[in-house]
Amino acid sequence: MKNFSYLLIAVALLCLATACSNKKKTREERIEEFRSMLTTSDTTQMLQICDNAMEQLKGKKIDEVIATLYEYNDSTEELTQLTDQMKKRLSRRFKMFPVLSYNRQYFSFMLEGCNDVKYEVVFATPEQTGADSAKTMYMFNPVKVDGEWKLCVKSAKDDHDETYE
Repeated sequence: MKNFSYLLIAVALLCLATACSNKKKTREERIEEFRSMLTTSDTTQMLQICDNAMEQLKGKKIDEVIATLYEYNDSTEELTQLTDQMKKRLSRRFKMFPVLSYNRQYFSFMLEGCNDVKYEVVFATPEQTGADSAKTMYMFNPVKVDGEWKLCVKSAKDDHDETYE
């Protein structure tokens, strides 16, 4: 009976130790872990796909850009094609605010499915507006899935790195 009590206590301590070691990581810990795994090549690849998309938009190749965009569901960690409704919405936005020129404002790595690349876009010249250039912002969410960077759209509900606002 005494051995059984010791065995029971040992199992309880083992369960407690396992539970404590498997505690959920904080968002800050997950961000730090993700950033520590990135390489210079990741930065280059991620910026290249974003800059290529902006060049295509500048060249009025809207359909080509939209065909390369995805949506990322952070809770299920799934990458999906854009819905027809989202494709139409983006097409309207890109046509309403054409890229005449752009400037990358910043980029930030946060998590596998939550990264920021923000561009300032000139969509109308001073000659067209009669005043200053008309500008807007475009933001992408490049996501690393199975070792490959994919370009996702950034929506208002997505997290972003507020450090750069």
